[in-house]
Amino acid sequence: MIHRTALGAALAAAAFVLVPIPQSAAGLGFVATVKSTHPIAYYRLSATTGTSEVGTSKYTAVGGVSIVPRASLCAPISVPNNQCTLFDGTTGYFDTSQVGGIRGMGSIMAWVHLTSRPALKSRFDYVAGISQNGNDFDLQFEPDNALRFYTAVGSNVAYMPPLATLEGEWHLVVATFNASTGARAIYWDGKLGKEDTGGGRIGKTNEFTIGESKVFTGRFFDGDISDVALWNTALSADTVARIYASRLNAP
Repeated sequence: MIHRTALGAALAAAAFVLVPIPQSAAGLGFVATVKSTHPIAYYRLSATTGTSEVGTSKYTAVGGVSIVPRASLCAPISVPNNQCTLFDGTTGYFDTSQVGGIRGMGSIMAWVHLTSRPALKSRFDYVAGISQNGNDFDLQFEPDNALRFYTAVGSNVAYMPPLATLEGEWHLVVATFNASTGARAIYWDGKLGKEDTGGGRIGKTNEFTIGESKVFTGRFFDGDISDVALWNTALSADTVARIYASRLNAP
């Protein structure tokens, strides 16, 4: 027979052991993981108009932007009933009410799905950024198939993605810069693609747009874009890897 006192102690110990694991330890879903890194704007782009997942900025589709209603055709982030947006490559992009906000550091993230390789059509495919004459902050694919991140007057870091998977597949792209240290980097699917110490100018003050630059025009993205985020910090390699890994976690 178990003494009542011993039984009570055993139950108390069991109750202590069975404390639920914190969600951060169990693994957050992709959306929650991005939000946990404190971006200043995060647009899921699951509709043609909406509000940032953080803060109060809004986004609005312009021109040829349509909704893709099937989760299987959108970014692979384990979100039930996920939707994303398709850009027509000639008129479609997103305006946002996010203006400036980037001083000496910054990062841009987006899931992208190119319809075709830029080199096949000799075109630019603008992902997102704060375009500004003399003080660039732009992430775009260029006619040589390179993904370039501009942080100053024409100064950029470039990454050449594997051509075999460049078109027709979803990829997570992240670009970071730190003006004080000069460090710049492009990440492709959670891994460092290219880095340098080219630095960049501080004080990006124009509007943040997605799918087209309103300063260097005619660079309409041809394909799908989803889950675009903007930070006023330079994300670390570990943080980028953690965000990409969270795509496998159920929300």
